[in-house]
Amino acid sequence: MIRDDLSLSLGIISVISWSVAEIPQIMTNYNQKSIEGVSITFLTTWMLGDIFNVVGCLMEPASLPVQFYTAVLYTLATLVLYVQSIYYGHIYPRLMKNRRNHQMVDVEEPLLREEAKRPSTKSLLCVVSVFLFLGSFNVLSGSRSMDLRGKDRVFVVGGAGARKLLEVSSGNLGENNNIGMWLGWAMAAIYMGGRLPQICMNVRRGNVEGLNPLMFFFAFIGNVTYVASILVNSVEWSKIEPNLPWLVDSGGCAVLDFLILLQFFYFHCRKVEADSVKKKHETGEEAV
Repeated sequence: MIRDDLSLSLGIISVISWSVAEIPQIMTNYNQKSIEGVSITFLTTWMLGDIFNVVGCLMEPASLPVQFYTAVLYTLATLVLYVQSIYYGHIYPRLMKNRRNHQMVDVEEPLLREEAKRPSTKSLLCVVSVFLFLGSFNVLSGSRSMDLRGKDRVFVVGGAGARKLLEVSSGNLGENNNIGMWLGWAMAAIYMGGRLPQICMNVRRGNVEGLNPLMFFFAFIGNVTYVASILVNSVEWSKIEPNLPWLVDSGGCAVLDFLILLQFFYFHCRKVEADSVKKKHETGEEAV
């Protein structure tokens, strides 16, 4: 009973972590009017993985309705990031260029229009944030309303690296749809592979400017708690096997997310050291 409650609690933490993970990056993109720090390949693979996630939920007999709706919720969050990449990468620069080319003598009017647009955009971001956060509680309420009695007790746990809610029960585990399992493995490869372009991009640029560390922090928490929620419940192969693609996915993504967090720490320390050396150099020149 204690294991069951602990497993469910870890799953709840995972769901909440993933529900808010992308909000910090969405806000950062809006504030900077840029998405240069985020690898487009990373976003593309994330989006593909979410689509596989939704399709896998539809084709997997053991999936619950709440799992499908949560998969859709995660997909919508990624879609917002993807739309931002298109808008700030291609549309916004052209709009700004046209605005500069057609600037009027009286600059007050365009400034007023700019101010008028901001509240609506901010309101939209607030709506997205509230939608994602409340969606997580809808998932949690759905999980608590399920039948939790006897041998067929169901544990709903958060979707971590695979960003998928999984059903773990002691019965009917041998009836998993093979297509759903193959989609799970494909999803694992996509999600883990998507981190690599972002890591390489950070190394190539020599910084992590434009990235919000909270996105990877929440992703790391979501991944770790997901794996823990499965293993705490049971380490029997019969229960681990149907969840293996998502366990491998979550474990691998947790390692890669932690590596990205280490990049934040490394580049921050390097910047502080460079600023310190520059300041000492400038102080020395002034003394001379």
